[in-house]
Amino acid sequence: MLSVCTAGGAVAAIVLGAAAGPQAHASGDDREKRSAEVLRELVPSRDGPGCAAAVGTRGSVVWEAGRGKADLSTGRAITSKTVFDMASNSKQFTADALLLLAGRHQLALDDPLSDFLDDPPAWTRDVTLGDLMRHTSGIPDYQDLLEAKGVELTDPAGQKEAIEAILASRPEGPPGKRFSYSNSNYVLLAQVVEKVTGKPFPAFLQQEFFTPLRLRMTLSPAVDVPGKAKSYEEKDGAFTLDSSPWKQYGDGSVQTTPGELVRWADNYRTGRIGGTALLTAVTRGAVDVGDVLRQRGVEKGRYGAGILLLPDKGLVHRGDWEGFHSTFKVSPDRNTAVTVACNADSPDNFRAAGQLMDIWSR
Repeated sequence: MLSVCTAGGAVAAIVLGAAAGPQAHASGDDREKRSAEVLRELVPSRDGPGCAAAVGTRGSVVWEAGRGKADLSTGRAITSKTVFDMASNSKQFTADALLLLAGRHQLALDDPLSDFLDDPPAWTRDVTLGDLMRHTSGIPDYQDLLEAKGVELTDPAGQKEAIEAILASRPEGPPGKRFSYSNSNYVLLAQVVEKVTGKPFPAFLQQEFFTPLRLRMTLSPAVDVPGKAKSYEEKDGAFTLDSSPWKQYGDGSVQTTPGELVRWADNYRTGRIGGTALLTAVTRGAVDVGDVLRQRGVEKGRYGAGILLLPDKGLVHRGDWEGFHSTFKVSPDRNTAVTVACNADSPDNFRAAGQLMDIWSR
């Protein structure tokens, strides 16, 4: 579901993965061997939670594997078929749904949010759909808003509660002026898509993206998805289940495997869904994310349609929810994609994604 990072933390996490130092790369027959070694270094033990990783080239999965346990209670192993919650890596689908509707002239990015609400607060007249998509609305994160009302991550809360909390707040600064990562933006965008299409947002994604591309994906905030890993938190050397009954979507909740996510990435090359108009719209109007990147050695980074664009690094995003952590990367030429997903905290998955990209994209 949502990323539990702060605005700066979310972007910083993305960049740590993207800006990892140069890695030795392989070619020819030893690419699979080198990739397996990357995964072994990332998950030294098979006995605890672990990770799965996949590499795609022009829409075909060329390598995928898993290591560690998907379920500690049963001993079920993580394999290439294990499903993970991709958390904020889901935002790209929400943004592309918006762009798809814009391409059909059913909405425009400069439309005010108020046009899509039944009883809009006055401030929503000044926030555009483009502001939401690019995180320049200034709206606070709904996780913070709910927790300020006493709703903890262990308490039930769904889309309705999140939207009510958002609309009862107001932007913390003038909309359209500054990048500030907030999951509230994408929860609202899912609501906009539902208002325009008259369809539940998960059904719209299934109809327009997952089914046409034959992707084994689902948008579901439910805990029990077939083949899904359990998520864990480590404390004092022991692992405990890390699960929340919160059920928001738009900002997260796509459930799939790393292999399916790298297959999806080829749409950034082909434009099979949305055509060249969508490919252009993904980057048009992307906004500078500010000094967070420069502090980590990256001179310039821009946030576009649910994805971060880095010079000479291509597309990259990070997802975090419960114990799930994922890194998604697409090479600058759009030919190669990498996804690494884990079911417990694994900061090195950013570095591992960079290593795999280096092995397969050169």
